[in-house]
Amino acid sequence: IAVGAKDLAFVSHKKPGGQQSTSNINMSSSAEALSSLIRAGESGFSYEFSLLSASSFLGLAFVIPSWLIRMAMKSTTPRKVSNNDSNSCSSQWTDKVRGIFTVLLFVLACELPVWLSTPNEGLADLIQGRDPQLNEILARVPAIRQGPSPPLFFRNRHIQFIPFLIQNAIHQMDAIPYERVEMEVRDCVDKRFSQCHHSSQMMNDTVTLDIFPPFDTEDYDDFNRSSPVILFAPGLRCHSQDLPGNSIVRKAYGSGFRSIVVNRRGHTPDQPLKSPRWNLFGDVDDMEQVYWFIKRNFVPSHTAFFLHGISSGSAVTVTALSKWDKRRTELREKTPAFVASVAVAPGYDISKVLNRDRFLWPYNDIMMQSVKDHFVMKNEALLRSHNNDAVEMMLEASSLQEFAEAGVTFAGYDNTTLYYQDTNPINEVRDITTPKLVLNAVDDPCCMIDNLYEASPYAQHEGKTFAQMIRET
Repeated sequence: IAVGAKDLAFVSHKKPGGQQSTSNINMSSSAEALSSLIRAGESGFSYEFSLLSASSFLGLAFVIPSWLIRMAMKSTTPRKVSNNDSNSCSSQWTDKVRGIFTVLLFVLACELPVWLSTPNEGLADLIQGRDPQLNEILARVPAIRQGPSPPLFFRNRHIQFIPFLIQNAIHQMDAIPYERVEMEVRDCVDKRFSQCHHSSQMMNDTVTLDIFPPFDTEDYDDFNRSSPVILFAPGLRCHSQDLPGNSIVRKAYGSGFRSIVVNRRGHTPDQPLKSPRWNLFGDVDDMEQVYWFIKRNFVPSHTAFFLHGISSGSAVTVTALSKWDKRRTELREKTPAFVASVAVAPGYDISKVLNRDRFLWPYNDIMMQSVKDHFVMKNEALLRSHNNDAVEMMLEASSLQEFAEAGVTFAGYDNTTLYYQDTNPINEVRDITTPKLVLNAVDDPCCMIDNLYEASPYAQHEGKTFAQMIRET
């Protein structure tokens, strides 16, 4: 276990074929004690302190400029000369110094709760599987052990959105020139059946693939059709220009990777649904069709593929890998294969991750209205024609979790039990044989770190935490 200060990452890998290594790398009796310390750091009033600090910070953003403007105006205003002018000047400098110290103390006061309740930088935990190959991988990527170093005054989990939004706005002005490809995905009305042939039994639609650099141009000398490919699964209500953000796509391009963003059903801007089928967390069957579509039409058979899921998009990547790897190792089926995979900010158990006590205020409310507008209101007539009651429940939902559960019928399931049995990414996470890196932040403002360290309620996990299960793979 590598103990740092700020972010958390875990890496899991099981040898192909289901064979597990017997070596026990970085296992320690203090592992769970460390986990308890991490959770304790996020307990109490740390979240409330961070909100108070963020509010004070935003207040400063208005107070300081207005104070500086007033000082500048006073310094340029003509004054009558008098015998007491020198005393007046000294007094003004005293006021300036007092004002500066007051502002600095105010900044310190509003940031102090954050400094005390959350570490500054680095790793809080490194949860590693047993395979020795992981040490070789980690040795080649030392940044994983180092963790991030947020700049001064931007350690606050909420204030960090400010530079992110600014960067996002700049990137939007210089949008990535994707090549867009549309493809039809097919699905059965009832997800319990893998084969359906009559049109009345099918839920077909169009998903868009945004590709950069494009395949249909020779303007990019360093790329060819065999360049390695990263399939991206964006976050909730996100798309290729905002995954959220798109700096990772720019970074991938600079490192020689071609990015293909899979805009799943209902996520492509200005493209309404053609059939009443969409899944808030993504559809494994759709993703498999996308993989084979790309393999058949765009790249040579030896092209290396990688899989990258962000936020809610991480759910479909983890679920897919557990299913595909198990089919390949146990049933010897030909399934999508990836060199490695990354998941950023997953919530683990999707049956509870969007509840108000886990996906906190104000983000639950902000996102809830956003998803209602985007997924329901823009497709209201079509969805009501399939299940009017479900639409009413989604519109009346008071949390994102209620919204997701009200819409399981549109994902192809009769009830939430069947839905979570088939789509919850933590169900068979130990079946994943593809090397996988997962990144979480201890102070994520939306997704509580407790999700990783809580004991699983599912019988097949034997009461272990998800962190423990990763250590044992």
